[in-house]
Amino acid sequence: MITPLYVRVWWQCWKKHIPPRVGAKLLERMASPELSDRELEVLQLITTGKSTQAISKALYITERTVNFHINHILSKLGVEDRTQAVIVALRRGIVNL
Repeated sequence: MITPLYVRVWWQCWKKHIPPRVGAKLLERMASPELSDRELEVLQLITTGKSTQAISKALYITERTVNFHINHILSKLGVEDRTQAVIVALRRGIVNL
């Protein structure tokens, strides 16, 4: 996992060569843990407006497992609810509408 210290050191080395806007996006992506394939599937279904029950049926997993994945998604994206998760995921290009 990439640590915040690594990100700061990396940025100090490369900030002269990368436009600030691009650098900020890179830092944002490097500092956040990656989502698993299953978390990405759940997030894509959340983006389409599916409920926990509908996601459960679509992926053939229990609602408890869906909630487990949702909690990890929220934590990894640093947000508090599904709506914020979708907004962050869209901005970062993790999911599409």
